[in-house]
Amino acid sequence: MSSADSPLFTVEPVAQGEATRIRVSADGTSRDYAIGGGEQTDYLAFFRELAGDFGTRMPHAYDGPPGGGAAIGWTPLVTANLSARTQAGYGDPAVVKVEGGWLLTATSNDGPDAFPLVFSPDLESWEHRGFVFPEGQVPDWILTGRHRADFWAPEIQQVGDEWWIAYTARQHSNALAIGLARATDPFGPWVDNGEPLITGGKVLYPGSAASGGVIDSHIFKDEDGTPYLFWKNDTNGLWPRPLAGLLRAHPSLIELLFESATDRRTAAFAAAVQPWANTRRPMERFFWMQPLIEAAIENWPRVRPALIDFGGAGEIVEAMRTPIHARRLAPDGRSLVGEEKVVLANDQDWEGHLIEGPYVTYSQGRYWLFYAGNDFSTPAYGIGVAVARHPLGPYVKQDEPLLKSASDWWAPGHASVAPGADGRPQLFFHAFFPGQCGYNAFRALLTVGLDFSGEGVKLRPV
Repeated sequence: MSSADSPLFTVEPVAQGEATRIRVSADGTSRDYAIGGGEQTDYLAFFRELAGDFGTRMPHAYDGPPGGGAAIGWTPLVTANLSARTQAGYGDPAVVKVEGGWLLTATSNDGPDAFPLVFSPDLESWEHRGFVFPEGQVPDWILTGRHRADFWAPEIQQVGDEWWIAYTARQHSNALAIGLARATDPFGPWVDNGEPLITGGKVLYPGSAASGGVIDSHIFKDEDGTPYLFWKNDTNGLWPRPLAGLLRAHPSLIELLFESATDRRTAAFAAAVQPWANTRRPMERFFWMQPLIEAAIENWPRVRPALIDFGGAGEIVEAMRTPIHARRLAPDGRSLVGEEKVVLANDQDWEGHLIEGPYVTYSQGRYWLFYAGNDFSTPAYGIGVAVARHPLGPYVKQDEPLLKSASDWWAPGHASVAPGADGRPQLFFHAFFPGQCGYNAFRALLTVGLDFSGEGVKLRPV
């Protein structure tokens, strides 16, 4: 490996409030950069400059999807914030049929109000009705605050005489956990269990309390009323910084893992900035490692085998597998019962380093599990589907994603299923406007019809 392919980078970062100034040196050249704030868009702009100056990877968010065809049959439903207190649209949308219409709730990221409640009488007009946890009414176990909190992927389900909502939030330790709250009406008021329903995950990096965790809970109610909980073990956040540390200690690995000079330079920069990234808040750590993640996905068929052959990287390799777990919920919604199963994991090339956002629906005598795969903040994200004869599997995936990015809508993901106005099933999902991917970027609500059969599931316009 030549030094031109993988130069020795040095970095000198300094935090200035939410902003960061950083001097980057390589190839005998130094450049000074200002990262203007703490959002992913600020980091994407920095990495675009870095790519121009040092030949590292251009962020995939600027590339757009391959092919460039339009999204056929997708219907946009909500394309702007419906409340001044909703900051980033309707990512990870959950749509459920309620009396008189449909209820939508969605991710709030680090906003002060958690999980918007939006009503539509006809799937055309939409009205903001409030939040599950308005500012000041968040359960005590949850961390709050701008650039500290994360409120992700809520899902509402009627179980018996109650409505339950399962959701992801950060504990005060920074670890992600799954909570459950209940109400007698789907619009609330909501009363939390008072503690997380599930915690978990493992720490691969010493001193990192935010490592590990569980996210993307889904409550599925079977035909006999039995509730099941599905969730993701959030391992994909564990490997990028340890991998960068491994490359820092063993730079010869860079050539084995990455094919192009661009990706080798990207890996070398990640190795240099890794000690600084370790000191930052959870989402900022992800922002710093984003180019390395994209380079690893691009080289996925060689990255995992090379790490396995290298030895000593077993925990990193393990973390590159993101299992979807499932287990029965107790009738009172306060614990899990029965055997826990791993029902799905990332094993197709298009899924890259993760799958997430499970949602199960029953049709044609079978259980259909929709899931998202790859990196949510890039056009590589998409929606897949698997089918089983029992809620706990075994599930068999379709060979190709059901939805993937198009020229007019990028990164479709995290679907839910509900009957449409004609009673036929529809898939509800989020997508970005072109060129606007990233954490806290606006995500719109879209829908497309579903037809289930013994041959599989197909899309239809609505």
